[in-house]
Amino acid sequence: MKLLTIIPKILLTIALAGLGFTPLLQFNKNTITSPLSAVHFGQLTFAIPTPHPTPNPAILFKKGPTSTPPPTPTPTPRPLTFDEMNAQWGPCANVPTLFWHHVQDLGIAKQLGHAQLTVDVNIFRTQMQYIKDQGYTTIRPDQLTSFFDAGTPLPPKPILLTFDDGYDDFGSDAAPILHELGLQATAFIPTGLLNNPGYMSWDTLGNIAGWGIIYFANHTWSHHSMSAASAVDDQEITTADTQLTQHNLNPAKIFAYPYGTANNNAIAILAKLGYKLAFTTNPGSIQCKAHRFILPRIRIGNASLSRYGL
Repeated sequence: MKLLTIIPKILLTIALAGLGFTPLLQFNKNTITSPLSAVHFGQLTFAIPTPHPTPNPAILFKKGPTSTPPPTPTPTPRPLTFDEMNAQWGPCANVPTLFWHHVQDLGIAKQLGHAQLTVDVNIFRTQMQYIKDQGYTTIRPDQLTSFFDAGTPLPPKPILLTFDDGYDDFGSDAAPILHELGLQATAFIPTGLLNNPGYMSWDTLGNIAGWGIIYFANHTWSHHSMSAASAVDDQEITTADTQLTQHNLNPAKIFAYPYGTANNNAIAILAKLGYKLAFTTNPGSIQCKAHRFILPRIRIGNASLSRYGL
């Protein structure tokens, strides 16, 4: 009889175990010592397995113990309109200021190792003809100064053509085309490099200046970057300014930063010497009075000027 009583209990144990219930230490509930939750069937007591909590995906994919939510992206600032720029920094004018380095036969430039800084002379001629055909008016830099300081109106579709570094091909290739087409331009000269191989001479500058359409301006003495110490910046700018003045050049006090890099030291020196404008290589076409010492320019390559928004 005792066996008949135990067998059903054993069968019930097996059945419940198949459902995931685990019998505790003994059938007698009075002997339960397990901390597991329990369910009672008569004298039988079974442990109910504690279910594992559902994992939190945020915890599973945390990259570190102090991970924080990603920051909210900052929206890209909207470019200012011309009217907004004019109100904040004006007066402003749309005066594309283009710049070149070498202008010569591209095959020769490749042999000399400066093709990346060169616009082929035939392409350059096409670019200059485009300026005339599109009705642009080339201006001198002092006309931009007069607009800033006296409100003197600029001509229709004004444009500045500038050339950096005083290379000899400016005198032999670029300047004659400008003269032929009657286009005004500005050449920025590192005065200490003149009369050296690959550069113009002082005599060449004097002859071209006599045409009345090419303006020669300050590009430091040795083409030294303006990221140097203040004393070096001062020497570079002042020496070139003195030499240009001795040759009756640059009366309007115009400057371009070598490598396009401006700094506060250089700006202070230029202001002390009475300079009116200074050009960087930062891209842009809008020229504003408040930015007169960090004016933008557009570098030109071997492509149609229509590719540059002109």
